[in-house]
Amino acid sequence: MSMARFSNLPSRDFARKVTSGSGKDDLDNPFYVLDIDDIYGKVDLWQKSVPRVKPFYAVKCNDHPAVLKVLVDAGLGFDCASVAEIETMLGLGVSPSRIIYAHPQKHVTSIQRARDLGIDLMTFDSAEELNKVKEHFHAARLVLRLKVDNKKAWFGMGDKFGCNPRESLQLLHMAKDLSLSVVGICFHVGSSNQDPDAFSGAIADARRAYDLATFLGFNITLLDIGGGYPGEKGTTQTFLKTADIINENLDNYFPREMAISIISEPGTFFVASAFTLYAKIIGKRVHEAENNTKAKQIMYYINESVYKSFVVSLFNDDPVDPQALLDNDAPKEQSIIWGITCDGLDKIKGSCMLPELNVGDWMMFESMGAYTITLNTPFNGFPSADILYRASKTTEEDLRKRELLIEVVDCAS
Repeated sequence: MSMARFSNLPSRDFARKVTSGSGKDDLDNPFYVLDIDDIYGKVDLWQKSVPRVKPFYAVKCNDHPAVLKVLVDAGLGFDCASVAEIETMLGLGVSPSRIIYAHPQKHVTSIQRARDLGIDLMTFDSAEELNKVKEHFHAARLVLRLKVDNKKAWFGMGDKFGCNPRESLQLLHMAKDLSLSVVGICFHVGSSNQDPDAFSGAIADARRAYDLATFLGFNITLLDIGGGYPGEKGTTQTFLKTADIINENLDNYFPREMAISIISEPGTFFVASAFTLYAKIIGKRVHEAENNTKAKQIMYYINESVYKSFVVSLFNDDPVDPQALLDNDAPKEQSIIWGITCDGLDKIKGSCMLPELNVGDWMMFESMGAYTITLNTPFNGFPSADILYRASKTTEEDLRKRELLIEVVDCAS
């Protein structure tokens, strides 16, 4: 992609400039514009809204180097689900104390590698995991994962991970018998949580587990309240409501005078709205109505896919909101958006209203930073989206001064 990769323009204006330049006809790849200011803004919003909770960013959500470097610079901790993610963060200069190995079911070799790398904080929810830790990393600091049944999360975690109260008691007794160190309690209300009140019950359950563990003689110094925070455009008020509920329940169940550190594992919150995706229409079919009305249905084929940035469409295409990149006052028509692959399931949006567009026009999809890049596949051999960057002049100057993201800033237009 032969173009300047950095701009001070707003994302949409930057994309319009890119797609209208002299090489526009040869521009075949989709591309993201990453708004660096947006990420720094989310860090500021988090710190102001839930000041007691230190975020450990969920690397699995979006592991693009620019994202990770910004969040390292902002002082966040990191939730890693694999040795590869741990090694990535250590390679960026993150100390082991800023990493939690937040996967309750780990390979023996992964436990050994974490031990060798100095990553001693890790989660568990089963007797088998305790046995593995006892044999291969008895000095680990363990965090008990509680089960949360939240039917209002798009992607619940309770069926796969976490233990109920009876299991918690059994596991804590077992950890005691094995002379293992349980230092924390954690939970996850589910990804794309739609119910801020889910945190109320989960924090209450965590306090009961805390009391039980303390009674058994464990020194519990950590509470991890997991992820599930909204981060798409237009969700700030929902996040603030969630923050109020979290703050109230933390003050009730884990008051400030308790010697306990509180962390979380947000992913979507920090990156969703920072990425806007731009995709080109490569094909079009028009189905005229059969009842002599003027209504018609238009099918667009774009250079993106559910096997690239739109895996969410396989489960629920409601969050997918296509817009025309250029202003268009034409009447809106019933439309379907298909992906570029030859798979009949590659449907990005089953139904939407768009002004009629043409082959070669571009569509815009906002809030595309979460679970897109990391779920990309090489299916059918199509290339992945390129990534461009934008930031305000003030942020650019700060990045230059501190040599952060220098490889991006030096390409500034």
